[in-house]
Amino acid sequence: MNYKNLAKVLFAAACVGVWSLSSAAVNTGKNTAVSRALDNKLAEVTVITEFLKPVRLSDMVSRHRPGFKDVLVKVEKQTKTCQGVLLAGTPRVVTLASCVKGDKGFAVSKVTLQFANGKQATGEANAIRTQGEFARLYVKRAVVEGLKGVEIANIGAGKSLQQTYKDGTALLAQFFNNRGVISPRARRAMGIKPSLKIGSPVFFHGKLVALANDVPSRFPVSLFGGVDEDSLTVVRPDNGSALLK
Repeated sequence: MNYKNLAKVLFAAACVGVWSLSSAAVNTGKNTAVSRALDNKLAEVTVITEFLKPVRLSDMVSRHRPGFKDVLVKVEKQTKTCQGVLLAGTPRVVTLASCVKGDKGFAVSKVTLQFANGKQATGEANAIRTQGEFARLYVKRAVVEGLKGVEIANIGAGKSLQQTYKDGTALLAQFFNNRGVISPRARRAMGIKPSLKIGSPVFFHGKLVALANDVPSRFPVSLFGGVDEDSLTVVRPDNGSALLK
């Protein structure tokens, strides 16, 4: 793609109101916003969940002859890597419930949490609590010493982020653009790859408002204008976020 065509792509995206940010969102309280963004970045956590599934002989044969002995044949393994975030004033980490749930027959064997301060914590299944679409994991306070967690925003039941915040469309555009979620053609022209991950936290005005539940292949434009929020799990009281309070 030449620069002229690239300019057309960017201009077309701007016309639907999802690329540009308001000057107020950029300039107001700039130093405070930068400091808050750094704190939020340091609060992000990598969540690695390992699952095991025992496979027995009875799972592999349909008929059992007299004297059949059901023995363990093998143990299958599965791993999921997601993002999460440390909650303010607590030694608790939030992520998506899907990140700590394995496929049919798989059970959690171990969860490893990797923090921005270089420390790591491991736990078993009993360290996890799930409710609705969210999961909460406990760690020792010493592990998160020096890290500043994030507060949870109050989003109304059934409300989208763009219904709740006047600058919601601009903030979502910034979130996706900063993580390389744009058109495949624009990505190739710019030579970038998406950095968005499952569980990546979304912050509005310093507070956690959602976690990414999918990585779109292109910028998610809504049919009705604005940004499509289907790839985000918003922290609302009707989807289990009460677990995070």
